[in-house]
Amino acid sequence: MQTGEMCGWKVTGTQATVHYTTGTTAENMVIAKKTSGPCSKKGDSGRPVYTVDSSGRAFAKGIVSGGGGGGGDSSRGFFDPCQLIFTDIGLANSALPGKVAWY
Repeated sequence: MQTGEMCGWKVTGTQATVHYTTGTTAENMVIAKKTSGPCSKKGDSGRPVYTVDSSGRAFAKGIVSGGGGGGGDSSRGFFDPCQLIFTDIGLANSALPGKVAWY
């Protein structure tokens, strides 16, 4: 299930090493947190992380890897903190085949 667009994240860590419950370890990850609202859910991996400036232009920031905590599809947990884990777009652009398109 994908959560749709989410706002209000604040980057709290960069170059983090993340140990997932599956036993996988990821390095050089970005951690963002927020204190209320919907959180990343199963199925969000691979989705874009971006910012939008005052003129409405979107800027790629990363690719969702994981996250969790609070939030939910109902009001239950809506005000609980949650975190988002993503790969920085610069790292993805240099490490993976292909390039991010700039318009």
